[in-house]
Amino acid sequence: MVFTARRVAVFVDGCFWHCCPEHGRQPSVNSGYWSPKLQRNVERDRLADAALQQDGWTVVRIWEHEELEAALATVIRVLDASPHR
Repeated sequence: MVFTARRVAVFVDGCFWHCCPEHGRQPSVNSGYWSPKLQRNVERDRLADAALQQDGWTVVRIWEHEELEAALATVIRVLDASPHR
């Protein structure tokens, strides 16, 4: 989700695909394939965060398991604090 006027980018990360520290798990089958793939996802996320921040964007990452109300409150708080109002 992107709020262009406020320069805020919101990502909702899946626990499996983005290695959630709470719910992410390493697959027991074909781990030689999955482990590097999942690690690349995390590395790509950090690179995207850095590139966006360097261009003046605020990045919000929400885990898929977060309650909707809490996630919404986070996004609203960041939008309200945005210097691009």
